[in-house]
Amino acid sequence: MENKNLYDELLYKSNPFNYTVPALLEAQGKLFGLTPKDSRKARVLELGSSFGGNIITQALYNPETEFVGVDLTAEQVKKGNEVIEKIGLKNIRLVEKNILDINESFGKFDYIIVHGVFSWVPEDVKDKIIKICNENLTEEGIAYISYNTYPGWKEADKIREMMIYANKYFPEISLGDKNQRGKVFVSIVADQMKKYDDILEKKGDFIRQIEEVVNMADYYVAHEYLDQFNHPLYLNEFVDLLKKENLQYISDVALRLSIISVYNQNTIEKLQQLSQGDPVIKEQCLDYILDTKFRRSLICKNSQAEKLNFSETFPNDVLDSFLLTLKYTKEELETLNEENVKTIMLHLIETPNKSFTIQGAFKYWEENAKDGDKNEEKNNEVLVNLRKFVLNSMINGKIKFYCSENEMVPYEENQVYIPEVFRNYIRTLIIGEGAGIIGIANSRNEIINDINDVDVIVADILSEPKTEEEAIKELSKTNIYRTMQNGERVEITAEEYFPQSIKKLEFLGYFARK
Repeated sequence: MENKNLYDELLYKSNPFNYTVPALLEAQGKLFGLTPKDSRKARVLELGSSFGGNIITQALYNPETEFVGVDLTAEQVKKGNEVIEKIGLKNIRLVEKNILDINESFGKFDYIIVHGVFSWVPEDVKDKIIKICNENLTEEGIAYISYNTYPGWKEADKIREMMIYANKYFPEISLGDKNQRGKVFVSIVADQMKKYDDILEKKGDFIRQIEEVVNMADYYVAHEYLDQFNHPLYLNEFVDLLKKENLQYISDVALRLSIISVYNQNTIEKLQQLSQGDPVIKEQCLDYILDTKFRRSLICKNSQAEKLNFSETFPNDVLDSFLLTLKYTKEELETLNEENVKTIMLHLIETPNKSFTIQGAFKYWEENAKDGDKNEEKNNEVLVNLRKFVLNSMINGKIKFYCSENEMVPYEENQVYIPEVFRNYIRTLIIGEGAGIIGIANSRNEIINDINDVDVIVADILSEPKTEEEAIKELSKTNIYRTMQNGERVEITAEEYFPQSIKKLEFLGYFARK
């Protein structure tokens, strides 16, 4: 990160972010008509990588992809490289370097990730980030930049200004103390606003925003509300910056900010009328409607612009090629009106971490449909409805889609084991060098928060295939406790804990067959 002193003083946990996964960026590029590099055999650069938490997980699951992280903070780079060495990863390195010093000699990358940096650096660094996305991106590469946006950040700006004012006369106190002063100050303001009915009626949403900020983690509040730099901008302003470097805006990773077909018909017609076919105008107008506060923009080179499909109608073969994962609950799926799609989805959610394809889902319907439903007309109707449901769910974020994925091997006693690199990973991040500074996630960068030192023991026990009885017998040598809601620690048995641990390790995709 460029604001070096802030991040040295108050630790910002280095978490994986699921929106930045190269396999997802690859899929989104493909959806819009591009032909990006296979993310399993690519070169990936992250600017502002901190301890490397966002790309270490990806390096773990993609051994043939090379990852390079750049950060200005020496201590974080040093610590991150120690974690990488301890895990035993050979395809990732962190470099202490000022973004301003990067040039074409640093190399070309198929994917460039800039998460949580762009809004929080001075203008010359912003310009350099955009320049890097041109000079250091391969011809068919994709860059990702996240940033705070207006109009949604207008209200948050007021909270930031109050917190900065609260510390105006205390420049020498620590960042932690500034954080607390700021939180107390805005809490008092919110409490006083609630005492007046007319203000409460007009400013209820603003008061709730203040209360949310007060309850946020200190490192996050410092980053957003006390950092020297936090300059949100409108989407159209961001796109203007891209044009200066011959770059092309593709879409937002959150497709609901780019594709309007999921909104009501009147909204669609008005946005089409306002935008006259210009996708940037369409999205900017949508931001005004949604009061968008944060964007995750995808970018490519101008040389790829002619390939881009902004029609919001996507070829069936492209949709059918994606590996899909459900983010619905069973209760949500129960409310679906289209019975055949409901049947298919309720079957798929029985194995929620397992990916599927549209054609695979359709095959399940064909094999289980009643004989009277098995005709060409019915088949076409079901397939059309299935594709429509999947696309709408992709846009709304309820189905995630990728071009490739690591195999999720289910636990099977005496048949599977956990390879050394995965055991090293959770040991290092739970009880080793990375403890408390780097988040743990699966191959999709989906964070899991309840992994603990007992799960490290279970993983070590399963370094070789074992029967469940053998594994539980070894685990029973460990005292296992669960903390109850009232804070009481209750001892539980190895028999009770073992299946819970297995479920977590399955979610992480750690199991392999001999």
